[in-house]
Amino acid sequence: MMFFILCALAALISVMFAACVVSTVSALRREQDEMKLMLERSRPF
Repeated sequence: MMFFILCALAALISVMFAACVVSTVSALRREQDEMKLMLERSRPF
């Protein structure tokens, strides 16, 4: 029984870690797009 509880806990932790990585990557991509827009707007020509 303890083994199953530990496995469930490990699965939960790995799922949370994967969700954290996905949200971080999407946030970084969004920031990169915003930086590109800022650079395009700041050009004088």
